[in-house]
Amino acid sequence: MKLILAALALCLLTACATPRQGQTVEIRAEQVLAVSLSALDSFTAFEHRRRADVPPLVRDVARRIRSEAPKALDSANNLRLAYKSNRNSQNEANLFTALAVVDSLLAEIRVWIPATSASGPDNRVVDRLIREAAASKTVTAQSWTVLVPVFIDLAREIYAVVNRTREAVKQDMEWSLQQNADFAAKLAGLETAPHWRL
Repeated sequence: MKLILAALALCLLTACATPRQGQTVEIRAEQVLAVSLSALDSFTAFEHRRRADVPPLVRDVARRIRSEAPKALDSANNLRLAYKSNRNSQNEANLFTALAVVDSLLAEIRVWIPATSASGPDNRVVDRLIREAAASKTVTAQSWTVLVPVFIDLAREIYAVVNRTREAVKQDMEWSLQQNADFAAKLAGLETAPHWRL
């Protein structure tokens, strides 16, 4: 029974980073990590700047993100590097599991989406965030009327960051050594950035 549950959990977790046609696992993992880091960083920066304006829910989510995201991102990146150096099924499964943890943190920052509509058969948060970001370029007054003004600002800021990051990480090759180093530096920068301090 445990084996069946473990296999089912693994199948559910791997959805977040499943490569698209023509993509390698490595490229998809790099894209997921880049978009996730940008979105999480944008969320914590927004909450830090607007702490007096945001509802308690946003402050609670930001506290959890600050506590858990740096470790989750670092772990996923380390597992990505392990997979890159030894592309076996165990390393791939470990990478998918780590990316699923990052994906679940990313799902938490979507506080402007009602919980009832935040899940479904296509629950890959990175993909949903990218689709929402693309759709936000054609936002109308009617599409935002159900949101409070602070959520509008938060969503727009994160969508702008996701759009910029998505464009920047369009790739058909794996990251170079320099790109790996740049991402590692961004991860290390979370420790010293004022908006990431607990």
